[in-house]
Amino acid sequence: MTMNDRMIYVHIPFCDSKCFYCNFCSGIYSEELKKKYIEKLIEEIKINSNKNCEISSIYIGGGTPTSIDEKYIANILNTIKKYYKISKNAEISIEANPCSTTEKKLIKYLKHGVNRISFGVQSLDDKCLKIIGRKHNKKQAINAIKLAKKCGFKNISADVLIGIPKQNYFKLKNTIKKLIFLKINHISCYMLINEKGTKLTKLIEDKKLKTISDEKCVLYYNKVNKFLKKNKYYRYEISNFAKVNYECKHNIGYWQLKEYYGFGLSAHSFIDTKRYCNTCNLNSYLERDFKYNKEELSNSEIVEEMIMLGLRTKFGIDAKKLKDYGYDIFNVKKDELEYLCKNNVIVVKNENIVVSEDFYGVINQIILKLLP
Repeated sequence: MTMNDRMIYVHIPFCDSKCFYCNFCSGIYSEELKKKYIEKLIEEIKINSNKNCEISSIYIGGGTPTSIDEKYIANILNTIKKYYKISKNAEISIEANPCSTTEKKLIKYLKHGVNRISFGVQSLDDKCLKIIGRKHNKKQAINAIKLAKKCGFKNISADVLIGIPKQNYFKLKNTIKKLIFLKINHISCYMLINEKGTKLTKLIEDKKLKTISDEKCVLYYNKVNKFLKKNKYYRYEISNFAKVNYECKHNIGYWQLKEYYGFGLSAHSFIDTKRYCNTCNLNSYLERDFKYNKEELSNSEIVEEMIMLGLRTKFGIDAKKLKDYGYDIFNVKKDELEYLCKNNVIVVKNENIVVSEDFYGVINQIILKLLP
């Protein structure tokens, strides 16, 4: 990574329906509003034009990027290519919903350089999908993945949720098994979080649904990790598993504090130790002149982020980089590091500190021990 190596995130806040667990900045809007939003988004991308840095990855997320006309995705990518210098081997990802994925869209994405697609599968059990308000069913998810392969996508990922009410390990393992059978390269396994204000949380509060205990979720997660490892999907971050050389470059960039531009509603940017944040209000975004909320991170805040993000990954944290920001971890946390090493909680090699796989379940406690 060099100072001139940056990433781009583009937020598409539109969905065909709102999932019961979702508290993301997204919703259901008219075609007219979608058109206005894309126009404003393209304007924002142009305003921040920079050809002095090389873009190593582009990630189009949401919301549901596949819920808008494919011509808008083409316009966004064409604008980025015109106003930024894109690396020859750049990873260009798009998030997709199985029920809004079509052959026409997939072909258009490929034509405009998209080389990685991530499907919001969540489960391949129809009852589980219904509980969390997903619009697709098992058959549609499987067919969407097959269609992406048929169209020429070689880098395919799927998201899976752990802890859906009424989910058991048999249902979860079945989902993972089917995804492995489909020969995709990357699987993300996230713990379901009951966010305030969501329909799912309301159903739980009204005792219409019962949550799965944290202990059971951790047990499922550990079993999934072993099962995926056995099938040569290696964990490179707490929630992410990939075949060799199929790790998501964009996500790794976030965990390694790489600089990035965020375009669109609620998007964040991180440039020159400054964090910028766009509004979460669609009308404000459509009217605003792109004066972002700005926060400059201090050295100690950067150190905290390096530790919190780095320890989540197989790459760990680089003590030399921490020292560049005034934190000599081997000196300040000498006793803590000795204790963690002695108990095989961490491994230290060439000034790199990595959490042992067996202790990912208590990562927050480890992070707290090593923070300044």
